[in-house]
Amino acid sequence: MPDVQQDSFLTELKDEGAEDENQTFPDTTTLNSSAGNHDNVNNNSAGNLDNGNFVSNKPEVQVPRNLSVLYEDLEQEGDETAFPVHRHRRIPSETGSEYDTDLEDLESPIKTEYDSSGIENYLKICEDMNMRPVSHFMRQTKNPSLSLRYQSLGCKKTVAITQALASNTHVECLDLSDNDIGCDGMVSIANMLTENYFITELSLEDNKIGLRGVANLCDVLSEHSYVKHLNLSGNGLKDPTAVVLGEMLKVNYTLTCLIVKQNQFSCNGAKAIAAALLSNDSLTELDISWNKIRSKGSEALGKMVGSNTGLISLNVSFNGLDALGAAAFVKSIKTNTQLVNLDLINTRIPGAECKELGKALAGNTTLKIIKLGNNPFKESDIEILFHGMTTCSLYIIGLEDIPLSKGLYERLQEFEKEQGVVIHYGKSGGNQRSRPMTSSALRLDEFITTNLSKLAPLILAKDKDKTGQLTVTDFKECLQEAGLRLRQNELNRLVDKLNLTDRVPCKEILMGKIPTVLERMRNSAKRRTLNTESS
Repeated sequence: MPDVQQDSFLTELKDEGAEDENQTFPDTTTLNSSAGNHDNVNNNSAGNLDNGNFVSNKPEVQVPRNLSVLYEDLEQEGDETAFPVHRHRRIPSETGSEYDTDLEDLESPIKTEYDSSGIENYLKICEDMNMRPVSHFMRQTKNPSLSLRYQSLGCKKTVAITQALASNTHVECLDLSDNDIGCDGMVSIANMLTENYFITELSLEDNKIGLRGVANLCDVLSEHSYVKHLNLSGNGLKDPTAVVLGEMLKVNYTLTCLIVKQNQFSCNGAKAIAAALLSNDSLTELDISWNKIRSKGSEALGKMVGSNTGLISLNVSFNGLDALGAAAFVKSIKTNTQLVNLDLINTRIPGAECKELGKALAGNTTLKIIKLGNNPFKESDIEILFHGMTTCSLYIIGLEDIPLSKGLYERLQEFEKEQGVVIHYGKSGGNQRSRPMTSSALRLDEFITTNLSKLAPLILAKDKDKTGQLTVTDFKECLQEAGLRLRQNELNRLVDKLNLTDRVPCKEILMGKIPTVLERMRNSAKRRTLNTESS
């Protein structure tokens, strides 16, 4: 192109651009919102140079300065193909001015320490409910064992406590006995167990929780299997509740101890629980004493003992076995190879069953404790019972509140020496101790006496080599699992005071011979000391 024509062309372009002094070239990084105008662009001329710079012949395209305007227009038109765009927002600076940012409108979380005890949440709940906090609860929220027995909590306070315990990670044993919780309070406990995976022992004695409360609890235990020890004693529960418990036992394989004594279960309730335990081998302890179970229900329980392979301790005392139930239990004792502790106190066993019972006990090598006290036995029945026990693997035989003559009492003492068994006679005999016990030994003896049904199976399970002895560490673990609520340092001090530094002869301890055990262990320690000094 000649120089004159080129200068004229450039001059025209400058004149056209001078109409708007504030006009600026479009931002090439933004999106073209008028894509349809491209059809009218002349592509024959790519552009010219202006003082060495390239100038395009394509007409200028107007685009919005803010992408959010386009996004909003597309939204209003209902265009489903609109793509998400980060919205700009104005953020004030330290100087007071504002600036644009493409950051998402996210607020940074405030880091706070997790309240593992639930105290902060509990105080807030009490404030919202206009209720005074329970100080006894607040002092124990970081203890493994939380006892709130006899605190008159009622439903309202129980709801607040359970909401706080939902986030608690310290409490493993929760005792809410005798607090008049009621059905609504029981529902709140069930809801708490869906979130708390740390509580493994739950005691709800004497709380009037009713069928609805137990049903909610069983729904949770059927799906969230963390509770191993459950006590529902003294709640006036009837047969429909036993049916609900039975359905739960069919699918729950974590629960190991169930205590439902002092309720109102009759034959149908006993049948429901017995039927569930035919397929459940994870429950090791069942206490169904002090109910209204008669012959048909006790027969179902007796037959269950013959088939069940999980139960180690069974308490059916203060129920009516009669001849039918007693015969079923005698037959099951002959075949059962798992049961260790059987409590048949005051179950109206007829004397005619003593002969077969003696034979059954002679043939059973796993049963270690049987309690037959307060049954209508005559002296002749007792003699027949022990005459049939030609061999005996038992540790303890309970004959409390059965009248004995002096001659029979002496013959039973000879049987004790021959077979190495301890017989509890009640008022006429009893455990004769050779010397007063120390306070530590008395404390341990009292715990063993009251928790023998729990402790004996644990000790026998630890004694895998069947020597009748455990290491001190295993013995301490058994005491803690049986419910001896002591801190580790307290338990160590108790064991140190008893000089339990050698292997512990647990068979004799279970028989109530703690002073003899301590004396022998002290002598053994002295001999080791003398041998060490002489060497």
